[in-house]
Amino acid sequence: MKNTTIVAFFLTVLIFNTSCKEEKQEAKNVFRIVRYTEVSYSDLDNAKSYSGKAVADQEMELSFRSSGIITEKNVKVGQNVKQGELLMKLDNIQAKLTYEQSVAALNTAKSEMYTAKSEFERGRKLYEQGNYTLSKYQSVMNAFENASNQYASAERKLAIDKEQVRNGYIYAPKDAVVAEVNANLNETVSSGQSVILLNAGNDLNVEVGVPENTINNIYVGMNSTLTFKSIEQTVSGKVIEVSPILDRENATFPVKIRLNDSSKKIHPGMLSDVKFDFEHIASEYNMVLPLSAIGEDAKGNFVYAIKPLEDSLGTVTKQYIKVGDLTDRGVVINSGVEVGQIIVTAGLQTLISGQTVKL
Repeated sequence: MKNTTIVAFFLTVLIFNTSCKEEKQEAKNVFRIVRYTEVSYSDLDNAKSYSGKAVADQEMELSFRSSGIITEKNVKVGQNVKQGELLMKLDNIQAKLTYEQSVAALNTAKSEMYTAKSEFERGRKLYEQGNYTLSKYQSVMNAFENASNQYASAERKLAIDKEQVRNGYIYAPKDAVVAEVNANLNETVSSGQSVILLNAGNDLNVEVGVPENTINNIYVGMNSTLTFKSIEQTVSGKVIEVSPILDRENATFPVKIRLNDSSKKIHPGMLSDVKFDFEHIASEYNMVLPLSAIGEDAKGNFVYAIKPLEDSLGTVTKQYIKVGDLTDRGVVINSGVEVGQIIVTAGLQTLISGQTVKL
């Protein structure tokens, strides 16, 4: 009985140890599953599409050059205005008071100058006749010069104050259509605050933001196709401006396109799909990888290539690459990979070179 108990005990220990070893072996054989793609040549489309907005050929933002309360408003959205037409007016009370004071000061200075001039001319005649001393003659001459300078200064101040009064009025700089009105009667506005937007000119443009990895392929005179989905109309256009300065608000470079044929159905503010033709970068021999497959570190851009092993396993190796343009299908790879290689497409930040993964 005792021997039977001992045998049973050793069998239990043996089974337990075997089970633990199997669990440890299973734990050792757990590999990370990765997504991947095989590098191949792509029939890369030679066109790229971006979102743009139609704008008038000439847009004019109007503002007051002084602060105040709007007392007159003669515009509304969609209204046609003529050159020289009064659109808005401020109360401008302080500027008007200052102008009136300057008018009075100019009249006073003018009167004093004429009086000094009369004294000077009389003194000069007396001096020439020998009936006036040199000191008296110099005194009236200096008085006349001072009065003349005061008059000239008063004239300059009056011109400045008159301009300040004019700053409280907004006139149409040319024939146009009112696109926006951003202020109302009795509203206080600041100097330089945009209150009216006018659209002038018969032509329409489309403005679009192009990312930094593509801007160098855009040039003035480049052809484009613009589709306005809201009216189901497609027109052709040509690039007329390429800004060299990055728009920090949306991290793109502004590009302006002139529509070759402006339809009456197209209005400023309409959204458009803009497609540029990149014939110079299109090729039947392009290799393209998804953006998620590309990492970046201090040495540059890289991918993880998989060397296949048995049982659907593989070893990953970091390979540095040279990237090209970003297209609708992914990023063009200029060098660093070969056709047929298997590349990891997700989770690069958790991989290390030499790691074994499951496909």
